Formats: sequence, C-alpha cells, structure tokens
Amino acid sequence: MLRPALSRFHLVAILALLSGALALAFHNAVLFVVVLAVFLTISGLGVAFPQLSFFGKFICRGKNSQRCVALTFDDGPDENSTPMLLDLLKKEEIETTFFCVGERVAANPELTARIAREGHLLGNHSYGHSNFTNFFSSVRLKTELSQAQTAIEKISGGAPKFFRPPMGLSNPHIFRAARELGLIVIGWSARGLDTQISDPQRIVSRIARRLEPGAIILLHDGNIPAARLVPTVKLLLATLRERGYDVVRLDKMIK
Repeated sequence: MLRPALSRFHLVAILALLSGALALAFHNAVLFVVVLAVFLTISGLGVAFPQLSFFGKFICRGKNSQRCVALTFDDGPDENSTPMLLDLLKKEEIETTFFCVGERVAANPELTARIAREGHLLGNHSYGHSNFTNFFSSVRLKTELSQAQTAIEKISGGAPKFFRPPMGLSNPHIFRAARELGLIVIGWSARGLDTQISDPQRIVSRIARRLEPGAIILLHDGNIPAARLVPTVKLLLATLRERGYDVVRLDKMIK
C-alpha cells in the first residue's frame, strides 16, 4: 500500500524542526522562539482555513469549465427547518448536498430518507458534531465517522463518499480517519456565515462576493429557523440565476 504524500504540515514541521535545532545549536533563544511562534501561527491558520489544505487535501471548489456552483447544507437534518427547505428545493428543481450529523439522522429517519429520495446527496458531518472533534484521536475520529456512515447508509441505502469536518476544522487525525474510510474531505469557497448573521440579504451578499465557476457554497439547515433559512435560499437562488449560474450536485461538479 502506497504511503500518502507528505502534507504541507509535515513539510513545515520538518523545516521548523531543522530551524529550531540550528537555533539551539547556536544557543540563539530568540531565533528558537521565532521559529516556534511562526510554526504555531501557520498551524493555527491551517486548522481554521480549509482552503490552505495544510494537513491534507481539502476540495474547496469544483471544475470551473462551466458556470456551475454546488450548494451544500450542514448540521441537519433538522425537523424544524429542513422540510421547508426541501419544499423550496423541490419547487425550484434544485439538487444539493446535505452534510448530515449522524445523531440527527438516527433521530429523523423519515426526513433523512426524504432528502435522499428527492435526489439530494448525503455527506458525512460526523456522528455527534462535538465542539471538541478536532481534539479527538484518530481512533475516536474513525469511530465517529464510521457511526455516521452506518446511520446514513442504513436509511438512504448508500454510504457517503464525502466528509466535511465539524466547523471545517482539521488536523492530521481528521485526514487519517477519512482516508482509512475512503472519504473525500470537502471544504468550501463561499459561505454566508449564516450561523452568525441573521439578515438574508447580508448572508447572500457575502456569498455573492465570492462567487466563481466551480464554487462550493456553505450554508446550514441545522439550528437555523425556517423563517430565515427559506428566504435566504430563495434570495440566493435568484442571485445565482441573475448571474447565470446553474446549481448542480456536489458529486456532479467535482467528478
């Protein structure tokens, strides 16, 4: 079995280790502190920004040969908002991707089945969506992802091929667990910060500034009131049409 290529994290770590050793060899404490600070800063940015693909390959955009974007929703299914979102998507004849939390899938089997039945793609968003996911060991992460895979496959009939880490945070363990389960790690190129911003116009305007062919758009259906989610998606779809973009399912845009 081929070993995975060195990630940017590994290359930076090797460079930091060599530089730190050199600083110690010359008894240069200032240089050592600078090297350590730079390494920690770069690593921190790598944790928070999927677009850097620091610890492994994040797919944050699809093919840009056509004017298409992929719309993705995280943290559901949510019985208080997902049904109304599905009604809108069905009316608009739009297929999207739902990165589902395993616990919510198990608690809402009929809603999960409806998502799959209406042509949407289901992705893995961990089983418990813990705020401490990024501190889990590789073994625990693999268990989390496996549980979510099982829950989704049991209801939809197919195991997810794509995984988005909770909050988009990552580290080497995330990629090791995903690799062992054959999962492709997905990020985004445009998001509206809809968990923090309540005004649909502001959410869509933020996404619109980052639109480009092949964009992967991040929104949430979990824990977002339907009264805000549905108007936001309506406005976004209208904006995409005005700019000549088609919405396609994630797997169709990156295959």
